[in-house]
Amino acid sequence: MPWANGRGTSYEVSRGGGEVWDWRVAIAPVVEPGPFSTLAGVDRHLVVLDEAPLALTIDGATRLARRGEVVAFAGESNVIAELPEGPTRDLGLMVRRSVATGSMTVVSVGVGFGRVIVALDESRVVSGGSSVVLTVGDALIGEQSESIEVVSGAVCVIEVE
Repeated sequence: MPWANGRGTSYEVSRGGGEVWDWRVAIAPVVEPGPFSTLAGVDRHLVVLDEAPLALTIDGATRLARRGEVVAFAGESNVIAELPEGPTRDLGLMVRRSVATGSMTVVSVGVGFGRVIVALDESRVVSGGSSVVLTVGDALIGEQSESIEVVSGAVCVIEVE
């Protein structure tokens, strides 16, 4: 799907709502520096999937977002991305504030609770009594939030209510 500002494309992993989404999870290649789309009324969360970090300037404050670190900001924020080590990909959660809430948590080894699980490393997880091996970017998507055990690797657990 094209970005709202037309500067790139994202690959949708999951969404809730109708024609206009209430929440959306997507993977986005970031191949050039520039502004993020402004999305009024939307809470945004992202985690870098690749080794190359994103330098994000959010409303004037700069932060280096490294692989596996969750960054949250308002869709109204002025966000500029720089690519200090070249192109990268991020996993993003966007939630319309008026209808839902959401969060992202990175779990290395242990238990997480969420609706969407996306692998950050090659990972072995147990869900519903079944063991599954995921590679980077693979996702498990549930109809509702459920418990997942991360046996090895790292995953991003996405909760939407």
